[in-house]
Amino acid sequence: MALPRLAARTWAGALANSLVDVVYPKRCAGCGARGEWVCPICLNDLPVFAPPWCPRCGIPMRFGPCRCAAIPAPLVSIRAVGPYTDWLRSAIIALKYEDELARAEHLGGLLGTTLGDLGRANVIVAVPLHPRRERERGYNQSLHVARYAARKLDLPVLPLLRRTRATARQVGLDAAGRRANVVGAFEADAGAALGHPVDRVVLVDDVMTTGATLAACATALAGIGVGQVDAAALAWDL
Repeated sequence: MALPRLAARTWAGALANSLVDVVYPKRCAGCGARGEWVCPICLNDLPVFAPPWCPRCGIPMRFGPCRCAAIPAPLVSIRAVGPYTDWLRSAIIALKYEDELARAEHLGGLLGTTLGDLGRANVIVAVPLHPRRERERGYNQSLHVARYAARKLDLPVLPLLRRTRATARQVGLDAAGRRANVVGAFEADAGAALGHPVDRVVLVDDVMTTGATLAACATALAGIGVGQVDAAALAWDL
């Protein structure tokens, strides 16, 4: 007899989690302890961002002054899981460079929770990699995170953007160099909306430093009629 649909989904989810625990056992990104993606001790040392925070830049008061002046146009607001340090930095590096894709569900869930107060967006869009870079890495870490964040928010993830120019890595560039590096590097495709309204979009990236990449993406989206672009990053390099 076939399993009821809900029971089948529950069973499939439990099986998937079991396989993850066997093949990619959970390991704290801070101290390496097995069993959790971040243990309570490391999470206490670096708590994720939480209200009360600045409604525009999302920086909680305990982390110092708000960073609204650092938000580049045309981004309206920004949310991040936390600062780019300690266990969060290690988790992002493991996801991005060490093929620990299993971390995307945990990190994406945290990002989805952080986005809860932004108001109702239409869609989520991941910052794309250039096709050559994605082939080299084998995946786009921001897309994986975006999918899990979108699942928490019950929003579609749409490929409204593509990277048309292979840019140099942003690491090591100053703010002006970062902006120049990504000028014209992204192109938006209105046809990829697939009938969904796209007047308000949330862009998802792994780390925000100056916001140059996110701003270049937002500029491209504005060209196809997107009215408001908010940004979300796993971490803000404060």
